[in-house]
Amino acid sequence: MDNRSLRILAEERKVEIVQKYGGRNLSRMLGISHPAVSKWDVIPQLRAYQIAELGDFDLQYIRPDLKVTTVQ
Repeated sequence: MDNRSLRILAEERKVEIVQKYGGRNLSRMLGISHPAVSKWDVIPQLRAYQIAELGDFDLQYIRPDLKVTTVQ
């Protein structure tokens, strides 16, 4: 997939994830304001890591447009 397609997919995944948790609930879980969540086009990188830690979605699913490498 090209970068544009991956970005569109990341935008769609943001909608899916916010709907699953609920915008207000997700903002509480992340310790940020609800308006901050509402302004996202895609889930910011740091927030994607935090959401992945919740266990329902993995990082690559949340942000398919990011190049993720893990250090072991």
